[in-house]
Amino acid sequence: MTKSFADRGHEDLLDSGTAERLKPRPIGKRLFACYISGMDLRRLNHRDTPFMADLLASYPWTAFRNLPSNELFPTIVTGVDPTAHGVWGVKLAPLRGRDKADLFVRLPDWLTTTAQGCLHFLTNACDLAAIPPRRRRRFTITRTKYKRRSQRPEALFNIGGFPTILGIVGQDRSRYWFNSASKPQKYLLPSLCVGTCALELLELYSIDRYQQWHLDNPENVRRFYGVIDDFLRQLAGKCAAAGMSLMIFSDHGHEPIKTAIDIVALLRALPVPARDYSYFTEVSSIRLWFHTAEARRRIAACLSRLEHGSLVTYQEMARYNVPLKDAAYGEMFFFLDPGYIFFPHDFYQPVANAFLGLSDRMQVKRIRDPRHRGNHGHLPHFDAERSFVVLADKRCAVESGEAHILDLAPSMLALLDRGIPPYMKGRPLFKVPG
Repeated sequence: MTKSFADRGHEDLLDSGTAERLKPRPIGKRLFACYISGMDLRRLNHRDTPFMADLLASYPWTAFRNLPSNELFPTIVTGVDPTAHGVWGVKLAPLRGRDKADLFVRLPDWLTTTAQGCLHFLTNACDLAAIPPRRRRRFTITRTKYKRRSQRPEALFNIGGFPTILGIVGQDRSRYWFNSASKPQKYLLPSLCVGTCALELLELYSIDRYQQWHLDNPENVRRFYGVIDDFLRQLAGKCAAAGMSLMIFSDHGHEPIKTAIDIVALLRALPVPARDYSYFTEVSSIRLWFHTAEARRRIAACLSRLEHGSLVTYQEMARYNVPLKDAAYGEMFFFLDPGYIFFPHDFYQPVANAFLGLSDRMQVKRIRDPRHRGNHGHLPHFDAERSFVVLADKRCAVESGEAHILDLAPSMLALLDRGIPPYMKGRPLFKVPG
């Protein structure tokens, strides 16, 4: 059986070709940070991903745990947790009085969400369009998803009042890339490591998206990992030629889905009026706010009986490195275990699902069945949430101690020989010589 780097040590030696591509270069000058969302440490091995296997066998790397969140970019680039930068899904907004939107709210949900989806497609101005407006208007949306990052540069350099690593290095000395292509060698690689930027940050979403819809076919997933591994091999060669240090990191893995749970049907079956609570459902979790004590009692009792998950209050979120000060982001949370999802959820809308399936070959399977085949976003003690970071420079060494996602931003700044702001909560993960 092929062993992965999630369950073995550094017993393999780097091949000579890879070693030549990654020959030492000056530290503290230029850095290429490759953020591969969803690359699962358990799937890296010499058979399927020879380049990454060689890299992990011979270069400094460490595993780390992330946060229970589906949007980790703000934390990665600011070095602070969601309670500081303010990006963590949705917050409960004050209840508004009657306004011009009341008529729109009373229309059927399928019609209003379709209209919102069309508006979002045309203007990118209606995030979470699948949530009916009667519920959506109760939320303040706090997200910096990749479309917004690509179209609004201000989202890259300062988040929640905290300068990001891109802002610290400088807008004229840094560059951000987002890509989800199935063949990044062809469509992305020629544009990378060109110019004199001190920092290039690539967010490669290809594996994340592929696993969401293909994790039920292990052989295809194995081959796709090989495609991305070959891209990384070629990227290493470009970095070496450009005199850039290369750091590669992931944020989580994916777990194959066993069962989908209709949490909305469970809530509606309770003798609790819909006006007495608010909820926001993600694929692997739900957060709730209660407007009456009776709603809190009945719904908490229902969720506590639900198998394959954990019920967490906002006060308890601090143990997962999200120290919520109040119930603004949710009064109570239920996180499913790996292998289980909620469906339907607040990202599903039938018309939008069909459009995405028809417009993206990677997502075509959602037309037949809109339920994810793989997912993440669980509590951080599960193996699916185990992440890694590797630095392709043997002159550095990994610092001792438990690593965390908050350590990525200060690590990148240290490799660029930049000062680390006092607001960053993490520490550099690599000892830099000299």
